Amino acid sequence: MIDLGFCWAFGPSSLPEEELPYLRECGFDGIELWPQALEQFGVERWGRTLRSEGMRALQLCPYFNFVAGPEKIAGSRTMFLQYLEMARELDCSRLRVFTGPPWGEGVVGAAEATEAQWAAAIENLADYAEIAGKSGVELCLECHEGSLMEDAPSALRLLRAVDHPALTANLQLPLLNETWEKSVERLGPLTSHIHIHNWKEGLGLGDLTYLGEGAFDWLPVLRRLVIDFDRKLCLSVEHPDHGGSSTLRETARRDGATLRDWRRQAEEWKRGAGGE
Repeated sequence: MIDLGFCWAFGPSSLPEEELPYLRECGFDGIELWPQALEQFGVERWGRTLRSEGMRALQLCPYFNFVAGPEKIAGSRTMFLQYLEMARELDCSRLRVFTGPPWGEGVVGAAEATEAQWAAAIENLADYAEIAGKSGVELCLECHEGSLMEDAPSALRLLRAVDHPALTANLQLPLLNETWEKSVERLGPLTSHIHIHNWKEGLGLGDLTYLGEGAFDWLPVLRRLVIDFDRKLCLSVEHPDHGGSSTLRETARRDGATLRDWRRQAEEWKRGAGGE
């Protein structure tokens, strides 16, 4: 019902064979992998080490770009096919999707995107979803400021236009200018993944901190998703160094314990609601 993930943010000197056993001991089911880690250690080594630890690659995180013209679109398709093959090799069923760079040069948010950029994103997402779906891989739109899914209406525009079961949402709260209630109401039925964070002063407010010590209460969000929308989720710890104030291992230890407690709570809700 709920998978527990950890975004691999260890430095180049940290080895999969050393850190994966620790993450497993902390209660995580698997990890998310970004391009640098995949390139550094290679798919074969990742697959071998994950299997030996009984863990999974829960999501691979490429950077597609549909809003910067034909050359970037062509490059994104090449990248997509490469990552789809890596997903097959790692038995990973999810690829993260951006519509363009979410920060730095070339950022295009929903409000400033042209109709041509929307059309290109929709056309390519529909094509990708059809191809990925045949391999049992889903594409997960990361709701992120500076993208075509920076709020619920913009994410829904893509999801509804593509209308394919292989395209889902990473409900990375908070969304732009939205309460969590509004975001969950609109995107909850299509959510499969959450990059989960907590903050010292409230939702998206103040410095990042451990999930169980922050000011935002995640349990109402999870209850809405698990009970009201009957969603199967991956909760994945992102930015585990909290901007440099925490070690990754300490975050894994504390957040792993918190997430296990939340999963147990969700299982109790489910039993109480008559679920399996």
